[in-house]
Amino acid sequence: MKIVIVEDDPGIRKELKQLLENAFYEAEIIEEFKDTAEQICSMIPAPDLVLLDWNLPGESGFDICTKLKEHSDIPIIFLTSRTDSMDELTGILKGADDYITKPFNPPILLARIGVVLKRTIDKNAEKS
Repeated sequence: MKIVIVEDDPGIRKELKQLLENAFYEAEIIEEFKDTAEQICSMIPAPDLVLLDWNLPGESGFDICTKLKEHSDIPIIFLTSRTDSMDELTGILKGADDYITKPFNPPILLARIGVVLKRTIDKNAEKS
């Protein structure tokens, strides 16, 4: 399963990539935050999930989420330092599948990724 990491902090990016790869996921990093949704939608193969920070240079995670949901059904988990309940509500209402605040607990993050992926796989299997 391929997970795209959209995070501007190099330390957190590295930590997430290692965590995901240790859990046997394929992790791909986005480091240029211009036309991010288009970058993600044009990936081959398409990602199975996006971990998305909210506060990014150039383009907000909120805008990226909105654009992604207009063009795809790739699940999105916000992973952000924004702890305000209105931000969380906005993220979920705009289509995010989950919202996790930093600092995150690695086993909990992996569990929540697994739940979102299972739900997505089950939903896609029902369509077939």
